[in-house]
Amino acid sequence: MMTPVAQDNSGVYPPTMLRALAVALTIGLTACDTDPIVWNDPQAASSSDQSASLRLKLDSSGAPRLVPDSTTLVAAPNLPGLCRASFRTARGSTRLYGAWWGVRADSSAVLYAASSPDSGRTWGTPTAVDTLDVSSRGCDRPAPALATSGDDLHTAYSMIAPEGTGVFFAHFMGSMLHSPVAVIYGERLVPTAIAAEGDRVAVAYEEPNGSRQQIDVSVSLTQGHIFEGHSVASRSIDAASAPAIALAGHNIAVSWTTRRQMDSVGTRVVRTGRLQ
Repeated sequence: MMTPVAQDNSGVYPPTMLRALAVALTIGLTACDTDPIVWNDPQAASSSDQSASLRLKLDSSGAPRLVPDSTTLVAAPNLPGLCRASFRTARGSTRLYGAWWGVRADSSAVLYAASSPDSGRTWGTPTAVDTLDVSSRGCDRPAPALATSGDDLHTAYSMIAPEGTGVFFAHFMGSMLHSPVAVIYGERLVPTAIAAEGDRVAVAYEEPNGSRQQIDVSVSLTQGHIFEGHSVASRSIDAASAPAIALAGHNIAVSWTTRRQMDSVGTRVVRTGRLQ
């Protein structure tokens, strides 16, 4: 059972300062670096792979697959303030994990997570993952993205924090919640996707700055403590949205939906690459 735990910043620095320091260090590390991903050419997904209830995976050869997401049928816990449209799940080695936004009286929100030993029939006590949202958007916000590595839970989410709007990352290692860090700050809230394997974590998101609709990827080789690399996954011709991502060893796959002018239905694109 996942039980409430204290964040591990030991009270020396406030979480907002830790986030800002993490982003500053990441920028310093990546300012002179090359692209952390060697990309292959994008490919259109098959017409049968357009459903929103699919999850991106990589097989042992590094080939991407969009597979049915069985966790979408899991019922959310019956809790006051829970934004049901934000409820997301991911399976670990021994349990199912869920995360969601819970709205407070002032229409700001808390990001919660909980685990279930019986595939969602019952849920343990929720843990507050991030309590620093200062918006008044209620349930009008992107859902969190979840990934597991064994029974470690990783989550990426977009939030208006005291220090600014951004994409953030937090993870549980066993029962310990590590302090959330910022992946990128920006002008608006955006959908996210996340994949994790061993020490490698990759977060895909709609670019939160500027007017161009693109999908970017930030990569951590340190279990998400610092995101050392940044890459643009989508093409300049794409109006890209709805990211998905998968990892297998040094192989990575990113998927997005693109719409061209006059198109009523978007096309899902998949692009593979290799982490350097």
